[in-house]
Amino acid sequence: MQEEAKRDDRPAEPSFVLMIPGRDGRHRVVTLARRRAWALAAACIAVVGLLAGTAGYLGWQYFHSPVDRAGYEEYVAHKKEQDARLQSLLADNEKMLRDMSEIHTLETKLRRAVIRNGGNHDFSDSLDKADGQGGASPSDPAYAGKGGPIAGTGMLDVVAAQDKNLQAQIHDQKRKLNQLLSILENRYDAGSSLPDLWPTEGGTVSSYYGSRVNPMSGIGQDWHPGLDIAVDYGAPVYASAAGTVDTAGWVSGYGRYVRIQHDHGYTTAYGHMSGIAVAPGQRVRKGEIIGFVGSTGYSTGPHLHFEVQVDGHTVDPLYMLGKAN
Repeated sequence: MQEEAKRDDRPAEPSFVLMIPGRDGRHRVVTLARRRAWALAAACIAVVGLLAGTAGYLGWQYFHSPVDRAGYEEYVAHKKEQDARLQSLLADNEKMLRDMSEIHTLETKLRRAVIRNGGNHDFSDSLDKADGQGGASPSDPAYAGKGGPIAGTGMLDVVAAQDKNLQAQIHDQKRKLNQLLSILENRYDAGSSLPDLWPTEGGTVSSYYGSRVNPMSGIGQDWHPGLDIAVDYGAPVYASAAGTVDTAGWVSGYGRYVRIQHDHGYTTAYGHMSGIAVAPGQRVRKGEIIGFVGSTGYSTGPHLHFEVQVDGHTVDPLYMLGKAN
């Protein structure tokens, strides 16, 4: 009894009294010890803080995550596009390099064909010299390929190096082709003025250059300054070389007659034609039709009288025509 009296004598623990209204209008009284009330309050604060932190994190994710995701997707798409472009450029470079190699091969074959068919050692030497003058060639160290697993080298650097090499090759190839074209044009201009083209389509030599029996009387000798080519009446007559017509008309003895001045002191003359297709002062190409075979002037039948002069002196036309062989 004494112990119970002692316990009852202890001061009561502070507490909080809560009145909770009920549905029936009555109030429910709840008494909480102070310690328990503080513990409950701390738990509520912790829960509210956790909810606030979670809401803040979710809000940050809501506003920032979509932006980061879009930027990453844009970066990936740009990188794919750049890689595809680089691969396309590399493929184009490889194709151009192959094309340049084929052009070089064709140029080499053309040079060999020209030299083989030119029959002119000076011309061949000029081609060889032109091929070796200036610039680089595919065997030059400037074109020597280099490469390897070099760290830190991007594909853009690789493409830039290939473009530089390709531009050098294209420039060099253009230079060589222009030189070759210039040499061929000069050779054509020089060769076209050489009277070495047969002036008719076929025909038979009926009278050679030099001394012969007079064709009209059959008595005595006379000097024939040209070549008579018997061929069908009306057959075309061709300019044996390129030049300028200085005479086109009737000339006694020759009948209808054309004379052409060529470069390097050459002159050709065509007589006994039935018709003339050019006029004085006209520039004609080698092989161009200048008239038609006939039998005008001192002639016994259809044929072409063909003369060649060098520096004003007649020469045997067969000598010049033989240069074409």
